[in-house]
Amino acid sequence: MNNEMININANLVDEIKTNTFTKDDKEVTVANFTLVKKYGSGKEYINCSVYGEKTEITKNFKKGDFIHVYGYYKENKKADKVYKNFIVKSLNKIEKEENKEEK
Repeated sequence: MNNEMININANLVDEIKTNTFTKDDKEVTVANFTLVKKYGSGKEYINCSVYGEKTEITKNFKKGDFIHVYGYYKENKKADKVYKNFIVKSLNKIEKEENKEEK
């Protein structure tokens, strides 16, 4: 099954939570965070996970930062509920440019 890779630009909802777990006798670091994308009067919340060395990039992110992520959605089923999570392959903070006009 091929996952559709997409780009998302949205604001960080809260502080990033970082954890470590063991898989195949190796320690893996994961950073979990939520982004909010505004559509007119509506909002979409996107739960994201980034793994490995890329978690280092998230250490300087703060609540409210405008973030660009590239990756794919993954669905997990538990009991009768379906959980949708965005798996991040690359990410960066988008700096707001200030308009500086010289007179």
